[in-house]
Amino acid sequence: MIFALYMPVLSVGFFSDDLLFSVLARRDPRTLFQSAQGFLHYRPLSMSVFWLVQRGFGYDGAVFHFLTLGTHMLNTAMGYVILRRLGASPALAWSATALFGLFPFAHEPIAFVMGSVHSLALFWMLIATLAILRPGSRGTMGSVLAGLGAYLAAILSHETGIVWPAWLVGIAVTRPGRFPVLGRAIPMGFALGAGYMLFWRTLPRGDPGVLALPIFTLESSLYAMQGWLYPLGPILGALWKALFAPRPILLRALRPEDWAFLGLGLGITVGMARWARPRWTVPLGFWGFGVSIAPALIFWGPASGMMNYPRMLLIPGLWSALAWAGVLEGIRRRGIWGRIAAGAIMGGTLTIALLFLTSSLGYYQDATTILRGMAQAARAAEAHPMIFVNLPYNVGYRWFRARYDPYPYGGAGAVLITDDRQLAWYIRINGGPDLTDRPAGWVRSARVEALYPNWFTPAPPMGFNELRDALQDHAIYVFREDLSWIPLHRIWLVREASTWEEEFNQLDPAPRLDGGIVLRGWRVERSTGELILLWEAEAIPDRRWQVFVHFLDPEGRMIGQADGPMAGGLAPADAWRPGDQIIDRHPIPAGLRPAALRIGLYDLESGERAIVEWDGKQPEDHSVILPAP
Repeated sequence: MIFALYMPVLSVGFFSDDLLFSVLARRDPRTLFQSAQGFLHYRPLSMSVFWLVQRGFGYDGAVFHFLTLGTHMLNTAMGYVILRRLGASPALAWSATALFGLFPFAHEPIAFVMGSVHSLALFWMLIATLAILRPGSRGTMGSVLAGLGAYLAAILSHETGIVWPAWLVGIAVTRPGRFPVLGRAIPMGFALGAGYMLFWRTLPRGDPGVLALPIFTLESSLYAMQGWLYPLGPILGALWKALFAPRPILLRALRPEDWAFLGLGLGITVGMARWARPRWTVPLGFWGFGVSIAPALIFWGPASGMMNYPRMLLIPGLWSALAWAGVLEGIRRRGIWGRIAAGAIMGGTLTIALLFLTSSLGYYQDATTILRGMAQAARAAEAHPMIFVNLPYNVGYRWFRARYDPYPYGGAGAVLITDDRQLAWYIRINGGPDLTDRPAGWVRSARVEALYPNWFTPAPPMGFNELRDALQDHAIYVFREDLSWIPLHRIWLVREASTWEEEFNQLDPAPRLDGGIVLRGWRVERSTGELILLWEAEAIPDRRWQVFVHFLDPEGRMIGQADGPMAGGLAPADAWRPGDQIIDRHPIPAGLRPAALRIGLYDLESGERAIVEWDGKQPEDHSVILPAP
């Protein structure tokens, strides 16, 4: 079920928000263990895995996502075995396994490049736990060393510090006497984790590695609490929106309602402990959840904390699942109605998780569509500098968040790794596209408010006149809400325009409208069912003329129309220059067989039509009549 749910991720690209793959491709893998230069963190083992994937399979996102999906499935299976060794009943262990396997924030470690280090670190910590957790056994030094070796692999995959021995402390306290080997493994685990933390502080790396400030730790706890309480989504959904929707990206102090939310979460946790059976599940789950978010709070970077990154909740998710499964087990043991209630709650919780996961995967698929369109556009542009117009900012946060509710967290950068090395190492959406290894200014983003009012993008504003001037030298692509990229330089022709006339039914003599707009030709695109007009400016128009296209029957009666702005609003007439040619498309209604076409220009505000001069005559209705195709 997990594989079937996540299978769509195999069709998406790489997702990240940094230069990871472009840096890795140039590195000798041996240097990854010597320093973290060029990276924010020292993660040589996971970086080596990424390097091997890139070297062996190139920029194939499917292979990478298959690896991370497989890791998550293994983690889910190992979670079940560990819970059984802790003394959980089969029903409890199965419930926790289902809750963790479909954990609503598991999408990031599967689809997001940097999130994958969490899945890999969890894999090694579970291996380490399995190596020593044998009920009643004092364990051999070999098993302890095997556990420590696996934990070292976890440390080298992701900064996990002392998380694993802290887990073991929770197990020793909540399950006293069940695992005598913990008395030997815990101090050695703390020594290894503390030694690594000291070593980590001495490593050269691309980031100063300042510890997160306490206030950001508190702020991050809000999002951690939201993840802890995710099964209560239907009940707390309105509260979450009220508290988190208006939140700024960075906080300097927690508000009273923030403290109230944290208090509510702790109160619910106490209530969970009263319902849970067996009782140790909630305390152990809460302890494991708390210590698991510590690396995110300590190692994420300068004044950042965990913030709103869902991937930070994967490792804590295992313990959250244990706690909630304990509550379900406690309800299930209360007779027939308890079993019915537990089943309903479990079904509702998994439904919530599925909604989160499917909406998040939809985000990745749509973002991949955008990014692949950018890659194709960049290849088509060849040597021309590029401008992307109205690029959606930080696709997970604003634009896609509105489309894919209930995705509750802030957005993530989106990166597509291409296999076209002449193009660039990657294309990125995170406040604007970025192509590396190109001269400064080779690609940039711009915002044209007239196309999509109130479109949120941090790109600088650009008017149509400025946009037209840029067409002389740039390949310009406009983003539309249907996720497609429209090549404006192939609609608004300002260079080598005459070559396009061969594709049209040329009009000779050509009608002249408004004294300076010439209808050069027309044709019908059968594959798309569109009428395509070719306009040319002989002078600068004084109005932003609209186009009307009327479809006429043999008696001259209008049986359909396709009015609209010039080129769908992408080439307003008042920004034309003499010599500009415009490719103007208008849909032909399905099933319509007109006998003739009536074409002209009109002013949208006044309704006034532009005067037409054609072959020495001025039609009274100010229109051009053409035979039907």
